[in-house]
Amino acid sequence: MSNKTLTATNPANDKVLNEYATLSKDEVQQKLEQMRNAYPQYRQLSLEERAKRLHALADLIDQRQQDIATLIAHEMGKPYQQGISETQISSSIARFYADNLPTLMETEQRDVEGAVRAKIVKDPIGAVLGVMPWNYPLYQVIRFATPALAGGNVCLMKHASNVPGCAELITQLFHEAGFEDGVFTWLPVGSEMIEDIINDPVVQGVTLTGSEEAGRKVAEQAGAALKPSVLELGGIDPLIVLDDADIERAVDLAIAGRFDNTGQSCAASKRLIVDKSIAEDFSRRLIEKVKDMRMDDPLSEGVDIGPMSRKDLRDDLHDQVQRAIKAGAKLECGGEIPDREGAWYPPTVLTNVTQGNPAFNEELFGPVASVVVADNEAHAIELANDCPYGLGSTVVAKDDERGERVSRQLEAGMSFVNRPTTPFAQLPFGGVKGSGYGREQSEYGFGAFMNIRTVYVAKH
Repeated sequence: MSNKTLTATNPANDKVLNEYATLSKDEVQQKLEQMRNAYPQYRQLSLEERAKRLHALADLIDQRQQDIATLIAHEMGKPYQQGISETQISSSIARFYADNLPTLMETEQRDVEGAVRAKIVKDPIGAVLGVMPWNYPLYQVIRFATPALAGGNVCLMKHASNVPGCAELITQLFHEAGFEDGVFTWLPVGSEMIEDIINDPVVQGVTLTGSEEAGRKVAEQAGAALKPSVLELGGIDPLIVLDDADIERAVDLAIAGRFDNTGQSCAASKRLIVDKSIAEDFSRRLIEKVKDMRMDDPLSEGVDIGPMSRKDLRDDLHDQVQRAIKAGAKLECGGEIPDREGAWYPPTVLTNVTQGNPAFNEELFGPVASVVVADNEAHAIELANDCPYGLGSTVVAKDDERGERVSRQLEAGMSFVNRPTTPFAQLPFGGVKGSGYGREQSEYGFGAFMNIRTVYVAKH
């Protein structure tokens, strides 16, 4: 084993939970060789057997949801009930691919000149590497691995270094479901090993969820190796509140969209763009409700906000808030680091946020809501699209047809009307612009790492 370790630290109290040895280069090569040997046999597995294992995985997640949510709370601070919700979307995705696998793999027939038969078939490509983030330790892995495994690929996971216990438990769940080592493999390594892994011939595809900087590196490495990649990166998602919106409902949607997972979501509603006719009332009610949010031990009942995942990320967020205030934003509540152990940051509201302010232009990855005032509907759309990212978006409107019309004008991979951006197994997840490319979930996620093969048989 390598002499390096991955350390799991509880962000609520700074206590070290456990340490995990990393793999040496030779041990990584052994794992890759194991996958090279496992792939030919696994890809021949019947669709029924693959589906059976995916169903088993979903059942195990449901059975172990309390253990999973507790471990996630310990390692990255997610409030317990939100961890339970993460297990539920995860098992639903595994079941989606299990239930729909025959349709997803169905051969398409085409009527083509000179052919006895012309078909489009879907074949696996080999091993898919998933470089995973800490903010949704289970869901992100399920999102990349279950469609790849359903299609006959094998998977290797490089998880975030601060959630090694989650990585270990997830690996156990896959193995117990029948996806043995070599079919689903965890590589406890640092990021310095990723390029060599991408360049190994056994790896035929790469997916990453993470920062724009990490995405650029992985895209460059995968591109140089001529291997397909899917990237889900950052976001400064807008939540537009139109002038006809029910203000109380809009505030509740904004709080759900912004503060879930302590605001640590790429697809969180980070910019609340509100029509000027209702902006004062909206802001007043928002501030009142945010002040009442409970920040406490993530394993306590009724907690809204847990600690952030790491102190360095908390400190970076606080620096962004301070720079936003210096640039003209008004601090309405929160915005101060509490005097306690751990990576705590209170739910915070900034108003008077305008274009050019750090709270408008930068991704604030934590519990900070930025209120932006729009002159009218057209101005709200302009503000929303003035952004280098394009992941999710939300429009709040009493007239849902109007809301949909506005949503279709937003530069985003996902648009929701009267609901914050929410993952569903049946719907594709992904973005445009600086938020990355490619899709996960649904049939589009299934096709990301499949060989869409033409089979043409000519007439004699």
